[in-house]
Amino acid sequence: MIKTGVVEDDTRYQELLRTILSSSDKATPVFIVGNCNEIISEVRKYTPDVVIMDINLPGKSGIEGVAELKKSYPDVKVLMLTVFEDEDKIFAAIKAGADGYLLKKDSPQKVLDSIQDVYEGKSSMNGIIARKVLEYFHKKPTVKKPDEYHLTKREHEILELLMDGLSYKDIADKCAISIQTLNSHIKNIYNKLGVHSRSEASAKFRAG
Repeated sequence: MIKTGVVEDDTRYQELLRTILSSSDKATPVFIVGNCNEIISEVRKYTPDVVIMDINLPGKSGIEGVAELKKSYPDVKVLMLTVFEDEDKIFAAIKAGADGYLLKKDSPQKVLDSIQDVYEGKSSMNGIIARKVLEYFHKKPTVKKPDEYHLTKREHEILELLMDGLSYKDIADKCAISIQTLNSHIKNIYNKLGVHSRSEASAKFRAG
C-alpha cells in the first residue's frame, strides 16, 4: 500500500480524499491536515510515500510547503491537487519540486492513478496542465541572466520571490515594504524585462 498524506484545508474535500484513499487497494491515508505549517513533523511522524498538497492554504502556501518538504525529504513524492490552472502556479510548483499536478475537477480514479505514477517515479499531470507545460517548452524562450537586464539588488530580490510563486502580500512582508512600493518595483522590473506578467518574467529564466 502506498502511504499517502493529505494537506487540504477544505473539510469536505478532505473527506472526499479520505473516502477515495480508503476505498483503494493501492493507497491508504496516513495523515490528513488542514495546512502545511508543520509538514516536516507530519512527514517525520507518518513517513508517507506520497503527499497530496493543495496550493491555497492558510498560513504557509502549498508551494512553500513543497519546497520545504523536498529540502528535508527529497524522496517523498508530492502531488499538487488544486483548482489553479494558471502558469504562475504550475511552474512555481514544479520549480519547488512537485512530482505531479492535478486539478480538483479530475476524477477519483485519476487521483489514484497519479498517486501510483508519482510513487513509481513518473510525472503525472492533468491534461490541461500538460498542454500548458508543452506549450511553454515549445516557445523556447531566449534565456538570459537577470543581471543582464540591469536590475537593482531590490528588484532582483523581488523577481526571485515572484518566480517562487509568493503572493504580493508575502513578498511585501518579506521585503518589509508596502504593497504600493512593491507594485512600483514590479512595474520597473516588467519594463526592464519587456514583459507584462509574472509568468512571462519567469519564462525568461526557466529554459534549459
